[in-house]
Amino acid sequence: MPLISLTDVTAGYSSASRVLTNFNLSIEKGSLTVLFGRSGSGKSTLFRLLTGELKPDSGEVTVADVAVSTLGARALAEYRRSIGIVSSDLKLIDNRTVEENLALSLEIGGMKRPRIDAQLEAVVERFNLQGLQSPYPPDLSMSERQRTAIARAVIKEPLVLFVDEPTAHLDTTASREIAELLAHENLRGMTILIGTSDERFAAALPTAGIVAL
Repeated sequence: MPLISLTDVTAGYSSASRVLTNFNLSIEKGSLTVLFGRSGSGKSTLFRLLTGELKPDSGEVTVADVAVSTLGARALAEYRRSIGIVSSDLKLIDNRTVEENLALSLEIGGMKRPRIDAQLEAVVERFNLQGLQSPYPPDLSMSERQRTAIARAVIKEPLVLFVDEPTAHLDTTASREIAELLAHENLRGMTILIGTSDERFAAALPTAGIVAL
């Protein structure tokens, strides 16, 4: 049974501007999948459906047997705590250091400090953030900010990671580095769904399944 399923989904922001019509998608647990398409093709709409920010006009959106569009406010908040999200709308907190940004979701979840420290040490190493724990986000390069944002999303070992346009504003070298980091997280067993319009970035993920939008 797929981990993520969209069945006959029609969605948009008004009846006159449907972005998806009778759309179907099936993602297996442990997979790495790229949603590839130009701006306006529906990538961000898909992620908003999967995170519960947008309800479909018709059809069903299911993640790990959870019918996302039917969740009430409390259940939706609990669901969102179980997933990882990286998007331009979820920015780093400027008045918290990199380390404080990374630790925030663990602290909110009530994790004990020794385990938080262990998780921090592991994710800092995996995302090449050594020596960057003390600076604040405005002092980071775009590449460092994106690595921090992804590390913040995966530090809690989410059920699935949703990543929307991870290489916007990055050069080719930094984009390739992001691709390698995401591929490594997938090799660790994480299910990852990426939306991109960057052909070079998609090509840097040769093991990914490609869904054209």
